[in-house]
Amino acid sequence: MRALILGGSRFIGRRLADALLEAGHSVTLFNRGRTDDGLGDRVRRLSGDRGSEGDLSRALDGLTFDAAWDFLCYDGDDARRAVAHLAGRVGRLVHISTCSVYWATGDFPCPVPEEEFDRHGDFAERPGSIEYAYGYAKRMAERVLMEAHREGRLPVTIVRPPVVAGEDEPGLRYASYCHRLEDGLPLILPDGGFVSFRHVYAGDLARALARIPDTTVAAGRAYNLASPEILSVRRLVIDIAGLMDRSPELVEIPGPILRRLAPELEVTAFSPFSQRAPQIPAVDRAIGELAWSPTPYPVWLERIVRWWVDEGKPARLAPPASRHREREVAIVAAYRARLEA
Repeated sequence: MRALILGGSRFIGRRLADALLEAGHSVTLFNRGRTDDGLGDRVRRLSGDRGSEGDLSRALDGLTFDAAWDFLCYDGDDARRAVAHLAGRVGRLVHISTCSVYWATGDFPCPVPEEEFDRHGDFAERPGSIEYAYGYAKRMAERVLMEAHREGRLPVTIVRPPVVAGEDEPGLRYASYCHRLEDGLPLILPDGGFVSFRHVYAGDLARALARIPDTTVAAGRAYNLASPEILSVRRLVIDIAGLMDRSPELVEIPGPILRRLAPELEVTAFSPFSQRAPQIPAVDRAIGELAWSPTPYPVWLERIVRWWVDEGKPARLAPPASRHREREVAIVAAYRARLEA
């Protein structure tokens, strides 16, 4: 198979390239070429800006592919460029979307199946809704691509992952919990850490993406790809602490009080996975149609923690959430003082 990856220089895209190469496929990457992908001469590289009509036209001129995966399509305009330059050139486009297309609506069932995408239609902007800007823009991209599919211009499959976990995840969100557990100081659980969610392991996502073009039923379909386990910040922190042999001092603080004690700081600044509503994508369709059978949560969580201990920490990586650690500890002190008063 001749495979094109728009993006592909790191994390999920890099893992997808590896999976395709291991299966014997030829792989071409299109990106700006600013990040070393570590793939050496195993892949072909096309250089350009995904947002430039001219770059896309020049890079893809005269080329055809059996399948393409687009990690760089973020809104309706990006989607229109994809249709304009990939139609007639690829046998299937796999669009990497996000479960934020549901969270953006601010009103969704739990768990949320794929068909709930059209629950609200083109809803009006809700500035207070969860992840609105990102999710809404991705919704517009999906609408453009599915219209092109229905009109027979470009065969499309859409994949909607939630938060993607992995050893070298660029945001180091899992690593931030490892880092916060190491100093032995109190750790805040916003709202008790009970709000539930599903995440997905990067290796599982990449392997599923690689198989989609061979799945006939997936054409014109959208899939939530998430681990089946329902997690929470509380469970995550306790499990990471166990793997690191730590006994954390967990402090439960209601969200409204947190926002009063630290109005200048979003809760997610120091606890990246804390949220106000459950975020649980349904995975029944992926199990039934894609034979989705991901790695068990305890296995991939241990891999991430071991990566942090063996590689991330020795490399002096600094999770962004770590810079608020001193403020978090101060919030605990202020909260306890208020309770005593």
